[in-house]
Amino acid sequence: MALALMAYGSIIGVLAWAAWRGGDTEKVMFVINTLLLWLSAIWLFGYPALIGPAIVAAVGYLALLVVLTSSDMMSQTAAQAAPTAPQGDDS
Repeated sequence: MALALMAYGSIIGVLAWAAWRGGDTEKVMFVINTLLLWLSAIWLFGYPALIGPAIVAAVGYLALLVVLTSSDMMSQTAAQAAPTAPQGDDS
């Protein structure tokens, strides 16, 4: 199994290098080849190759939501923490 993982890694590396250096056709073929390699990994390794990327994507989406919502909270906290000048009493 380690040999198969090393083979997948080297193939993806060569394809990524060609996509980085090539034109639009190479970039599209990189995406297609990566999807086909993933499907063959599902066929070779079974369910873990299917559920692994789904778990990683779920963690990524959760982290993105935390980042998006925490930036709003941080700006409100900073505005509340800013000292204000005391207001004079006109009476």
